[in-house]
Amino acid sequence: MLMRTHRTEFRPDTDRNIPGTLFFAAYVGPSMNPTLREPEMMEIAPYDNRPLRVGDVVFFLPPQNDRPVVHRVARLTPAGVSTLGDNNTREDAFLLQPKDIKGQVVAAWRGRKRREIAGGLPGRLTSRWLRWRRIPGKGVSRLLHPFYHALSGRGLIARMLPAPFRPRVVVFQTRGQDRFRLLWGEHVIGRYDDRKRQWRIQRPFRLFVDERVLRGQQDEIRTGLSRLIGDSREP
Repeated sequence: MLMRTHRTEFRPDTDRNIPGTLFFAAYVGPSMNPTLREPEMMEIAPYDNRPLRVGDVVFFLPPQNDRPVVHRVARLTPAGVSTLGDNNTREDAFLLQPKDIKGQVVAAWRGRKRREIAGGLPGRLTSRWLRWRRIPGKGVSRLLHPFYHALSGRGLIARMLPAPFRPRVVVFQTRGQDRFRLLWGEHVIGRYDDRKRQWRIQRPFRLFVDERVLRGQQDEIRTGLSRLIGDSREP
């Protein structure tokens, strides 16, 4: 999932944008973790005449959808391009055509720090390493899950943390809607699911979170936003 782009405007209703012109988009969502993380800004280069390669991280519009997505190229087939998120276990259910791919993510920015995003063969090796790394983690996760769930549910560790080191709730405006995120320092470690009305928090950070405190912070933010909107409407 992505927010609107910056600098050179990306136009989803056109097959091509200005040749050779970089554009930028804010990354949102977990599917490309840890290669990309919220709230990083992606630097995207149109392909123009460059060849598309397996291993490239690409910015594209899925078929029958005008909401941009960023995933890695997994396979090039005669029927189309197959993509896969670095944090996903299955390839996307659709195949892309060249016109659907608007550019390659070549770098990610966090503040003034820029880091390059590997593509081609280095990108393929990165993707494989991330998948292999998850295999032992899944086995350990099954063994420790009951203990992890019990500890996080009690919130004991969370209450022992000094206030300055506790995660904090922030709100982002996306497509006119308030999206709650949980930050620890500059890293997004959780997001609030409005449909299920529950927090989705990355492991092992749930150990350091008391969800009752999160609900209180959400209520305070909502109250503050309501007051700001009310004040702005007063003559």
